[in-house]
Amino acid sequence: MRSPTLSLPLLLAAGVLLVAGPSTADATRSGFTCRVLKNPLAMASSTCICAPCHLCEMSFRRMQCQPMLKDADLSDGSEITPTQPLLDPQAWFLTEAELTASRGGVPRQGLSVFTSGNEIQTFVATNEYFSSVYKDIEQTAANDSVYMTGWAMANVPYEPLTDPKGQVSSLQATVTRAVSRGADVRALVWSNLLKRKDTIKVRDIFNALPKPAVGGPARFVFDDRLPSISSSHHQKTVVIRRQNELISYVGGVDVTIDRWDTVKHDQAELRKAANIRRAYDGWLDAHLRIKGPATKDVAANFLSRWNSKVKPSQDRLDDMLDFENPEYSALPAVDANGPLNLKTSKNHHVQITRTFSCKYQRYDEYAPRGEKSILASRLKAIRNAKNYIYIEDQYFVLVPELLQALMEVLPRLQRVIIVTQHPGNDNKITGYEKYLFQMVTPLQKKFPNKVQFYTMKKARNLYIHSKLVIIDDVYLSMGSANWNRRSMTSDSEINANVVDSETVVTPDNLLAARLVRDYRLRKFSEHTGKSVEELSRMRLIDAANAFDVAVNDPSTILDVLEVQEGATFLAFTDSVRKAVDPDEKC
Repeated sequence: MRSPTLSLPLLLAAGVLLVAGPSTADATRSGFTCRVLKNPLAMASSTCICAPCHLCEMSFRRMQCQPMLKDADLSDGSEITPTQPLLDPQAWFLTEAELTASRGGVPRQGLSVFTSGNEIQTFVATNEYFSSVYKDIEQTAANDSVYMTGWAMANVPYEPLTDPKGQVSSLQATVTRAVSRGADVRALVWSNLLKRKDTIKVRDIFNALPKPAVGGPARFVFDDRLPSISSSHHQKTVVIRRQNELISYVGGVDVTIDRWDTVKHDQAELRKAANIRRAYDGWLDAHLRIKGPATKDVAANFLSRWNSKVKPSQDRLDDMLDFENPEYSALPAVDANGPLNLKTSKNHHVQITRTFSCKYQRYDEYAPRGEKSILASRLKAIRNAKNYIYIEDQYFVLVPELLQALMEVLPRLQRVIIVTQHPGNDNKITGYEKYLFQMVTPLQKKFPNKVQFYTMKKARNLYIHSKLVIIDDVYLSMGSANWNRRSMTSDSEINANVVDSETVVTPDNLLAARLVRDYRLRKFSEHTGKSVEELSRMRLIDAANAFDVAVNDPSTILDVLEVQEGATFLAFTDSVRKAVDPDEKC
């Protein structure tokens, strides 16, 4: 049981008299070490003597801290024999009936259930994404098109390594050249008060370009069609029609301040010189490029929003905030000018999933009862897990359905690895530190040695913005949706879930999907500092243990994230949570 509420004098005495005897859970890997809190103020604020407070208590008989192990599963997963994961994409993806159920019983029109024959390129670092999309836009010509969605935009360089001032590769220079070649460039971006100044500048750049032949005159449109003031348009996509070819990008990266970085996270000075840095010295994120039939699904998502009869930014407040839009009209289908060649040399299977709030009554054309296919697909994928789940997310806060799913599958898994951003002051004042604590503590209490929980070393000043889930080296999900309730039910979001047909044999003697495993190895390399080649020879359990080693290596970016219940948590009532992290069910 947790230590009883303690008076300040007793806490002070304990801090003076007690000598911490390190105590760890009984397993090959110990997920935590009990220790005495040496700072009396820390003792007082947390009303406990031992840390982590939710896992440890003081034994006054032994006069040392000890784990609270009641009902805990002490396995670290090393004794569990890895099981062959599911390889059939249909086992991972939502069925048509499940998609319909996620939309309040309304069938999804204009998007496939899932597609095969795609070619996916994955990006571990944001510079890979920026370079790729820059090259694709640069190759556009007359009658081609570029459609973007975003949470925010800024006039940043796509290629700061070679063009730090953005004279050639800035967003402005890039779209100006594309339009001069005869391409049609459009952007649909949230009316974002937090990034208002930068985004309005981009709006003015786009809408000062020569007017398009159809669907204009606006090229840039602010979108405020949302259920509440706390909701946002969070989708981050690019769709490029290049002659008869269609390319799409889906992920977590906005073309804006702070995002560009390399996998080594060693370009802090360049980020300053290129005017990219706003608050951080580096950025972690995830994005992918699609060729093949799934590109039409991403395009259909953009066009359904752009072509809606319900126009955004129509009230007086939008005028006051300079979010008003010029006139614009519907755009044609991406294959209106002729058939598309969607054949590729790969067979990557893709399901596009989304969130639209069921509380907003004006998504009539494309989500009249909302859509929660991201949440539904994530639950299905977690329940399919046989060996491990890797989660990298800007947030890892309480989503009750996802917590329950993890608790259900953890007994059979070797590990669940979570890498998330440490709550900053902006998140603390909205209660996100509490919601993180609520998500993590049940997992750690029940499975203290299987659940690995990390963040970035504070001295590196890096920001984790990824929205990434990898399961069993078979299933990959990335997109715009965070691990929170608002992304699952309220904000507009879009994810791509991927399964590869090409398999490889792993050191655990299992068949895995080549694309997904390769991405996982590159992501693990980013965190552990080990080479992809070395990691490729390691069993999953050993690669997971390498995270613990990396924490103690000053050359890596990784650190342990320890959550602590705070006295301020009482202030964040459920009504506060509903305002900042709404759970919109109908």
